[in-house]
This record gives sequence, structure tokens and C-alpha cells, in this order.
Amino acid sequence: MMNIKELIKELLKNLSNDYSDGKFVPILEADVVGYLYHLWIFKVGNASIVHVDTRICGLESSKFDFVVGDVNFEAERPCIKPELVLEVKSFPIGFSDQQDRVHYYHVIEDDIPKLGKLKELLDSRYILLFDEDNYLKGFDRKSRSSRIDRILKTRKIVDSQIKVIWINKEGKLLKWKTL
Repeated sequence: MMNIKELIKELLKNLSNDYSDGKFVPILEADVVGYLYHLWIFKVGNASIVHVDTRICGLESSKFDFVVGDVNFEAERPCIKPELVLEVKSFPIGFSDQQDRVHYYHVIEDDIPKLGKLKELLDSRYILLFDEDNYLKGFDRKSRSSRIDRILKTRKIVDSQIKVIWINKEGKLLKWKTL
């Protein structure tokens, strides 16, 4: 398999290009996860190692959005031995402020701590923030900083090795960066 970091860059490039060309129009988080699955299969071609909304061996009480790894059928319940774990949060155009706020707090209170529990298991842990509405540039009163800065501060406290990918809209284009 290709280097994970390079493969993620390739997937993000394709996702951004397809968005700009009108081939990808997400309205929900599941659309982003589904499109990543599609791009993975198109690029890598091996659907047997890509799983969505699934359990990871050793942390079966939680489900993860996008996981790459082999299935362990020897466990009490089938679970994945992960090589890559990606949690996705979407802030699409059309969400109300309340919907965006709920997703924002899920990143801080659920996704980052959940990925932090995988610290001993693997290094390839990501949060992908699909910020089509640039919600995360806004101000967070509690931290007295931007929302994206609060996410990064929370990540630093929990586990600075978790990678944050921030995709936001600039004009008609999607831009991404790993923070």
C-alpha cells in the first residue's frame, strides 16, 4: 500500500477537485465519508480493508467513521486492526448555527478523546473537518479564540499526535491543510 500520508493527500486533492467541478456536493457528514470511501476504492482498489462506522479491536465500545485495516474475525465480535483511523465532522452550507455548534462540540468532547484512546495502538489518527461554511473561523467565547484554535488546543491537551485536517472553502474552491 502507498504511504498513508501521501494517499490522504491524493484523496483530498481528488475530493477538492471534484467539489470544485460540481461532481461532489455534500449535504451531510455521511456524504463526505462515503466519498472518501469511493475515492479510496478508486485509488487503491481494495475494498476488503476499508470500513465505515465500525469498531476497532481493543476499543469495541466506540465506532469510528473511516478505518483502514484488516478484519479480526477471531474476536468476540468482528473488529478492525487499524492502520488508519479518520473521524469526520462536517460543517456544510445550510446547517443552522445550532447544528454547527453540536458538531463543533462533538469534535471537542467526543472525537478527540476517542482518537486519544488509540494512542498506543497506532500513529495514523486523523480528524477531518469539512468546513464548507467556514464555521470554524468564528469566535469561541469560552476559549477567547477561533473555534479551530480551540480544537487544536484540545487536541494538544489530549494527544498532539492526532492530525487535524481542515478543509474550508475559499471562493468556489476547497482548500485543505494538516494542522
